[in-house]
Amino acid sequence: MNVLITGATGLVGSQIADLFISKGHTVHYLTTRSSAIRTEPNYKGFLWNVKNMTIDSSCIDGVDTIIHLAGESVFQRWTAAAKESIMSSRIDSTQLLVDLLKDNDHTVQQVITASAIGIYPDDQDAEAFKENDIPPYADNYLADVCIAWESIAQQFRETGVQLSIVRIGIVLAAQGGALEQMAQPVKYYAGAGFGNGKMWQSWIAIDDLVGIFYYLSENRLEGVYNGVAPHPVRNRPMMEAIGKAMGKPVFLPNVPKFVMKLMLGEMAAVVLSSQHVSSERIEEAGYQFKYPQLDQALEQYID
Repeated sequence: MNVLITGATGLVGSQIADLFISKGHTVHYLTTRSSAIRTEPNYKGFLWNVKNMTIDSSCIDGVDTIIHLAGESVFQRWTAAAKESIMSSRIDSTQLLVDLLKDNDHTVQQVITASAIGIYPDDQDAEAFKENDIPPYADNYLADVCIAWESIAQQFRETGVQLSIVRIGIVLAAQGGALEQMAQPVKYYAGAGFGNGKMWQSWIAIDDLVGIFYYLSENRLEGVYNGVAPHPVRNRPMMEAIGKAMGKPVFLPNVPKFVMKLMLGEMAAVVLSSQHVSSERIEEAGYQFKYPQLDQALEQYID
């Protein structure tokens, strides 16, 4: 299998690339820097520039799967400029890939693009959301980004390829991602829950998220899938579980919602929203989780 990955140097993309290579497949990746291009038998770089809407069309030569992860991080203060960049980085990069397939002969059979569980309503009392439970969508900026990203991705179907979308939850990894940020205050005995601590945290171990992307490509599975583990937890118990794994008590009172908003601005919605999300569909498709329980993932990723 030959796969083209956008965002291949990021937390998730780099591990997806490593997994494909370890399975004997060839990885093409897109980069904005000439200095980052490598040309190896199974790992080849190609230039693109989303702002200028340019791309090296040879990046899809021999490719049968595209995994699209590229997009500016949402973990920054949401100024007007940042919000525009977060949205446009996803919309424009997706449009560039759609146009690439429309304008060139290709062998691509499947596109797998990322989204996020922020598309689901913020509800602490809801049953676990499944892929076909929306709309209604959440009513916030992050949901707007997800809706727009998934909507423009539908154009891939017009190019004759299968489309798969992975709505990614809170990614736990040894380095980078949410766990590192959540564990930092716990390390210094300053760990606490957020708001009322009852928000659902639909998390996933990075090894399982990478595994889901590989499983979808290997089995040519089409449609929307939630990239979350089978057993989500609420915020305060999650922080206490992190503390237990680190041997550090989490005893401070929760950080009030208004304090989080003062600290983070509108971006506080990322950490204060509650999405109780189901992994049932990917499990029914045959994927078996390595780390279905939170304590298993924490044991793996926390030193």
